[in-house]
Amino acid sequence: MPPDSILVVDDEAIVLDVLKVALKKAGFLVFTAARVSEGMALVHGQRFSCALVDKNLPDGNGLDLIRHIRQTQPDCTCLVMTAYPNADSILEALKLGAVDYLEKPFPHISIIQEKVKAAVDRQRRLASLSARVAEMHAQQAHSDAVAAEDTALQSRFDSLAFRHQRALALLREVKAGLEGGDAAAGNALLARVSALLEELK
Repeated sequence: MPPDSILVVDDEAIVLDVLKVALKKAGFLVFTAARVSEGMALVHGQRFSCALVDKNLPDGNGLDLIRHIRQTQPDCTCLVMTAYPNADSILEALKLGAVDYLEKPFPHISIIQEKVKAAVDRQRRLASLSARVAEMHAQQAHSDAVAAEDTALQSRFDSLAFRHQRALALLREVKAGLEGGDAAAGNALLARVSALLEELK
């Protein structure tokens, strides 16, 4: 199984270097970018399991990049990095679909590794659950189709059974009429039999 791809976007080269080394040690394939535009380009060409995005970047707001990632790669888990956390920006990030935020400077790099692992595991569980739900929906749709087909067949069978019962009853009348010797009654019954045979075709 190939390693999960992680996107790290930050305008500080030292942050990119540290996170790239740490996340590679944790078993991830790491892509880095220093600007929103670079991050956008990577998102268009690569699928990511997780993205760590700095809120303030030289060419724009990192939250715009997170919004774009969530729209184009909904299976990618996003985490916000910021040196200036405040309640409004954190709330905005969470509303956009980010699952966590990381305050810089990082207290310990192992915390980042654990948060990314947790985010990727969470996304895997969600993907597995979504696949299971889709499978159950498909099974239900198949069961409904089979039930509808069975209902249609049963309806056709009931209709044929009813018409055959009518045919048997009519044939008994013909037999009785012919045995009674009444030609007019026999002819009338034969006409009804002919009509019924046409109906049964």
